[in-house]
Amino acid sequence: MKMVPKLAIFLTISAFFGTVLAANVCEEAGLVTSDGLIPHPTNCSMYISCYVGQPYEFACPEGYYFNPSSSKCDPRYVCPVNTCPETGVVYQPVNGSCVDYVLCVGGTAYPQVCEDGLSFDPTALKCIPDAEAQCVPNQCDSSQPHPQLYVSPFNCTIYFVCDENFEPVEFECAAGTIFDETAKDCILGDTCPGDETTTTTEATTTTTEETSTTTAADVTTTTESTTTTTEETSTTTEETSTVTEETSTTTEAP
Repeated sequence: MKMVPKLAIFLTISAFFGTVLAANVCEEAGLVTSDGLIPHPTNCSMYISCYVGQPYEFACPEGYYFNPSSSKCDPRYVCPVNTCPETGVVYQPVNGSCVDYVLCVGGTAYPQVCEDGLSFDPTALKCIPDAEAQCVPNQCDSSQPHPQLYVSPFNCTIYFVCDENFEPVEFECAAGTIFDETAKDCILGDTCPGDETTTTTEATTTTTEETSTTTAADVTTTTESTTTTTEETSTTTEETSTVTEETSTTTEAP
C-alpha cells in the first residue's frame, strides 16, 4: 500500500524531467523487480532510471556525463565516441577505465561494466580477474590541485603523474628504488610491500640443493673403502707361497 504514493510522486517528477522509453531496457539489464540506474544506449550525457521494472530517461547537468562505474553523472568522465562498425557485434575498451567497455551491435554502442573483481582486457576483449589484467584506473581528480601522483598497485616501481588535463602519465623509478606514497617520490629499496612470500620460497629451494650434495658424498666414500680391502687379501696369498718353499729344503738334507 505504501508503494502507491511513492510511485505517484515518481511519475509526477518524470513528467517534468524524464521520458518513458518504449523499449524496456530495464528488463534487458535484469532490473525487473529491483530499481537502479543504467547508461543510456545512445547518449552518455543521459541515463536510464529503472523504477518498478519501467525505464525512464533523464539528462545529466550540462558538462556532466553518466559514469557507469559509479552510476552517477560525473564531470570527469570522458564520454566515449561511437567508433562501432556499422554491422556486426564488437567489444571495445573505454580509455582510462578498467571496468567499462562498449558492446557494439549493428553500429549502436551499448556501454557495459564488468562485475566486481573483474577488469576488461583490451587484448582478450573480455572481463578477466583484476590480478590477471593488472589494469590501473585513472585516479586523477580534477577537484584537487597539482601535483597528483599515485603508485601502481601491481608494481611499486611504477607510478603515475596527472597532467594538466588530469590524464595519468606513467613513469618508472630508477633501479634500486621504489615509489613511496607518503613521500610521493622514489626512495631507496628493492622490495615492494607484500613481497615477503617470495623471500620464503627462495629459502626453501636452497635447502633442497644441500640435501642432494650430502647424498652424493656418502656414496663416493663407501666405494673407495671397499677397494682397499680387496688389495689386502692379495698380500696374504703371497706369504703362504713362501712357507711351501722352506719345507722342500728340509727333505734334501739326509
